[in-house]
Amino acid sequence: MSSFNSIINNFLKRNLNKDTIIRLIFFLIPVVSIVLKGIIFQGFASNKNPYALDFFNGYQAADPFINYYIAFSLVFFSFSFLFKGTGRIIYTFTMDLFLTLLILTDIWYFRGFLTVPSALILTQTANLDNMSGSILSMTSNLDFIFLLDFILLAIYVFIARKSFSKNHGRAIKTFLCTSILPILFIIYVPISINVFNNKDVHNAYLFSNYDKSNTAKYFSPVGYHIIDCYTVYRDSKPYKLTDQDKADIKELFETKKEDLPNNEYFGIEKGKNLIYIQVESLESFVIGKKINGKEITPNLNKLIQTSLYFPNTFEQVNEGTSSDADLMVNTSMLPLRQGSTFFRYPNTNYNSLPNLLEKEGYSTTAIHPDKGSFWNYANGLIGIGFDKFSDYYSFNVDEQIGLGISDQRYFEQVVPMLKQQKSPFYSETVTLSSHGPFDIPEKYRELGLDPELNASKLGGYFESVHYTDKQIGHFIDLLTKEGLLENSLIVIMGDHTGVHKYYDDTIGQLSHKEDWYLNTGNPTVPFIIYDPSSKQGKTFDKMYNGQIDVMPTLLYLLGVEKDKYENSALGRNLLNTNKSFAVITNGTLKGGENLTDKEKEIYKKSLEISDKMIRANYAHNVS
Repeated sequence: MSSFNSIINNFLKRNLNKDTIIRLIFFLIPVVSIVLKGIIFQGFASNKNPYALDFFNGYQAADPFINYYIAFSLVFFSFSFLFKGTGRIIYTFTMDLFLTLLILTDIWYFRGFLTVPSALILTQTANLDNMSGSILSMTSNLDFIFLLDFILLAIYVFIARKSFSKNHGRAIKTFLCTSILPILFIIYVPISINVFNNKDVHNAYLFSNYDKSNTAKYFSPVGYHIIDCYTVYRDSKPYKLTDQDKADIKELFETKKEDLPNNEYFGIEKGKNLIYIQVESLESFVIGKKINGKEITPNLNKLIQTSLYFPNTFEQVNEGTSSDADLMVNTSMLPLRQGSTFFRYPNTNYNSLPNLLEKEGYSTTAIHPDKGSFWNYANGLIGIGFDKFSDYYSFNVDEQIGLGISDQRYFEQVVPMLKQQKSPFYSETVTLSSHGPFDIPEKYRELGLDPELNASKLGGYFESVHYTDKQIGHFIDLLTKEGLLENSLIVIMGDHTGVHKYYDDTIGQLSHKEDWYLNTGNPTVPFIIYDPSSKQGKTFDKMYNGQIDVMPTLLYLLGVEKDKYENSALGRNLLNTNKSFAVITNGTLKGGENLTDKEKEIYKKSLEISDKMIRANYAHNVS
């Protein structure tokens, strides 16, 4: 035993000299820092208010999986041992910065979307154009915590600079130890499951289901991105429907069918122009409400009196946000579970609204105020079936609010475009001015809000929506003046929720607030169908529905027979149905009181079924 101790002591004397210990501590500082940053991330993400830090809750969330946090951190920093001298310092600082920026991106994205971003989203850099204001609104004053270790590292290197100035060599053995052992720990469970078929291995559940937020909790934000990259690679391969997939699709469409006779709504708008207005961040809760005696949406309120109005239209967008709304309205398909559908599968075939209306003699165009590269709109909307796509470069952007051209100047320039279209036509239009962070210029603030509310995100939202509502009224006046309104059907819907989606925590901080300001947990957008010739409207306040139900409902009004789309559209015709429900993107089913348990399970599976249909180009393969 004494001989063994002597060997160990001699080894330590030779290898653990002062400089070695100093360099080892330098290695451990960023390793520990990245682990702590993962815990801090959970401290923000597990808090009801993700802008405030609850470190204790974050530690509790991360504690059962802390070995994975350490393992992934060790792997990344182990490569520093392959560098000599100051190269090791440069690598360590660079890797620390890269991983820190990754975690910061995750928390900023989480504050906006309550989930973490996929690699597919992080590669969509075209979406960063003009979005600096929105990104800055997702930051917190506490985010500086993520940068403190750089100060500590810099001070440490300065004090111990002599130990780094010496030309120490590569530490190959240390690299192998600090990389291979953590890797073996990480892959132990999946190897046991997939190679040795050991389903009872400890922690098997961590690898059984891929949920982004849970994966970030189990493996740290750093580990999540490694697993996510593998998942993206796996899912990037062309998907072929299995026999079970085909059976699930058939079961869904059979369950969805309702053999009901046509009613008075069928074909009453046949041959009319269809003008769809997709309103940025418009939520149902502002409709019909007043501030200081002033209506927030006076023009929409007036339209609803003679419109078909569906106030309980649930948001169903996923990672593609606004572009997902374009997808659902025009295809009646639910968006992909990962990434933006327009980015990943812009050339997928659909039995879409523009394609179906073109067969009825319509010309079709999508008129976007964004650049065509944003969400890959140009390729995505042409891929859906629009004859023509016009974007930012088609406009004189002589007034900009937020992300782009003001809604007033946008609509004023859209009208001449519509006049040039061959009738009947279907045109999709999109507003921008009510996009977060809702910093509408002071000269357009007309509601006379009290100082606290006016300075808040909610107040900015009220004023932004009020401005956009005014421009919708202006647009309709212009259509009337040009003779375009008389033979047109106007459809208005919010692309997704707004202030409650991105800035819900700020509402609770107001010292004076009305009950109707608060989040009810039901993310709904208004869906309005306005026929200028109608003298009486109807509000379907008992109907629960989703954004995928827009297309079948409009086709019914326009007189397109249901057998042309009922076996490809996942949505239902809201004007001739006995069902009231919507499946939202987290898998929750809203409504559905008259559905059987079996029907509920089938409809919940529609999220996964739609994903597979898009990836397999289902419409093309069955046509």
